[in-house]
Amino acid sequence: MSSAVGQAPALLRYRAFLGAVFAPGVHVTYAVLWACAYEAAAVMTAGGVWRPSVGSLVRAMTIIVVLLHLRLADERMDESYDRIHNPDRPLITGLVSVRELRRAGWATAALAIVVNVPLAPWSAVTVALLVGYTELITRLTLHSPRLRDRALLYIVVAYPVQLLIGVYLYTSVTGAKVVQPGIRPALLIIVFAAAFLHFEFARKTVRDPRSGGRTYSATALGITGSGVLTLGWALLACTLLAAITEPWHMSDAALLPYVALVFPVAGAFSYLSGREQRWPTSLAMLYLIVLDAALVTSGWLG
Repeated sequence: MSSAVGQAPALLRYRAFLGAVFAPGVHVTYAVLWACAYEAAAVMTAGGVWRPSVGSLVRAMTIIVVLLHLRLADERMDESYDRIHNPDRPLITGLVSVRELRRAGWATAALAIVVNVPLAPWSAVTVALLVGYTELITRLTLHSPRLRDRALLYIVVAYPVQLLIGVYLYTSVTGAKVVQPGIRPALLIIVFAAAFLHFEFARKTVRDPRSGGRTYSATALGITGSGVLTLGWALLACTLLAAITEPWHMSDAALLPYVALVFPVAGAFSYLSGREQRWPTSLAMLYLIVLDAALVTSGWLG
């Protein structure tokens, strides 16, 4: 890096980098809600009442670090695309270098693995697998940059990373004896995966996809198909959640998570009716936040 920006003190540059690609208010909140919501839902499947613990803190911190690790990898994978379409990205402007991103990636990977060894060794193994798979995808994408341009193919290749985060939570809560291993807490992995797919598809569903744009509307799904599938992921998550937790056998608080469905339904109406040119991403984010927060509340109230 030859620019004055690249010669600034490393700590200042890393701070600026985090501000550009990893907004703490969003990522930290989401990570904490995700970790606590999964744990609360798992406890609900066993008929218990959820209370946070040191293990809850470790799981939340791990997901924060893992999300940062994934952002570091994304910056590397998007370098060639960003040079054309997003020249203000930190790696392109020289705010950070590829070598610095790699070093930060090693540090985040080591931290996420080490903190989990005392709590649940198998969860540390899962994090290691996640890190390894992320590196595999990164190398594959750098070797074939056009993979990122094929939205449906890329989501098939990359989404196992999100599933591995769910597997991590499962191995952590069962390894720490929060709940016993079983099919119900395992199926919750799919619930959270489907919920996130709703957000993932929502942010890339538009009525006027640009040629070559990285949207699902530009794929074989088409404008309507991508919208229908976006709604379908949210419905799948809540339907499977109901089948797993059987809220009709619990208190009224167990029904709170399903209030979140108002957001994807509203988004579907706005987009499919043509009132909006793209799926309202804010509604998809609200769906995730409200669903997770409601699960935490339901688990607390029992």
